[in-house]
Amino acid sequence: MRLDRIWTVARKDMSEFRTNKYIIYSLVLMPILIAVVLPTIYLAPFTMFAQSNEPFDINIPDTDIRIGETFNEGTFANVTFINCNLENVVAENCRFESCEIRSSLVRSSHVANTTVINGAVMRSNVLNVTFDGSVGSDTRILGEDTEQERFLFQFIGFLMLFFILIPAIVPTVIASYTFVGEKLNRSLEPLLATPTTDAELLAGKSLSIFLPTMLVTWLSFIPFVLLVNFLATPIIGHAPLPDLTWLIGVFVLAPLFCVMSIALNVIVSSRVSDVRASQQIGSLVVLPVVALFVISLSGLFTLGPLVMLAISGAIGLVDVGIAYLTLKTFQREEILVRWK
Repeated sequence: MRLDRIWTVARKDMSEFRTNKYIIYSLVLMPILIAVVLPTIYLAPFTMFAQSNEPFDINIPDTDIRIGETFNEGTFANVTFINCNLENVVAENCRFESCEIRSSLVRSSHVANTTVINGAVMRSNVLNVTFDGSVGSDTRILGEDTEQERFLFQFIGFLMLFFILIPAIVPTVIASYTFVGEKLNRSLEPLLATPTTDAELLAGKSLSIFLPTMLVTWLSFIPFVLLVNFLATPIIGHAPLPDLTWLIGVFVLAPLFCVMSIALNVIVSSRVSDVRASQQIGSLVVLPVVALFVISLSGLFTLGPLVMLAISGAIGLVDVGIAYLTLKTFQREEILVRWK
């Protein structure tokens, strides 16, 4: 294949795309919707009411340290208890390490490796604490994610579905004009009569769709990351994006789905004579993307880096098969005769 011919076909198509308002709207509005509007709609309400898990800023002096003692009652403040047994006490601004606390009230304290029986722990940092008939109110669990954080991570992972839908859906709009649009504009016959090979023609048209689609996808990833980090950081204490799973999804899996969408839509576009029919049939390519994330949400597997690489490898093999099928089914002579 000659690269100059491929680039000539791609450049011609991209110049024509700029004059088509439907293509321009798709390239602009869909990334804005997915990168800005959807995160705001779905994440903002949750983050507004979610509780932060950042540890409370509690300063406890090291001057009063009790080790291995037993306390049956009393009120304590600014005390560090290590390997102690406490019952019927009220403690505020204290530190507990490897203790047993019974029928007591603990407030604004650090509690670690401790058992609390029939008591209450309020506004405190806790680590590896066992509650037996006790109540923990407004506590910060250290060393592990809270239920809210786990849900937030899962939901952010689910947003990847929308991001991969950009390179899966946008080619449906653009590819519907690769042949049907040119047929309506009466520019198809001269193009098919050029000395370019079928592979060069298809590669050029696919490149003209791939470049703008992935460009807007990657550009929209920037405001998406900034917005998600802005909303989620106060809850989980750090910026969740971009992580390795998302990088693989956006820069490896998304282009592979884009190639699949382009190839399937080019086949459809070359076989039908109506733009709407081409778009409706070609839009079925989003079903594998949705199925992938629905299965993930069911708990059968977690979208980690290794899983994303395995899925990318599988989609890559499918792309090779579809590309081969595209070359085999594309017959320019048949198209010229049928669309005279």
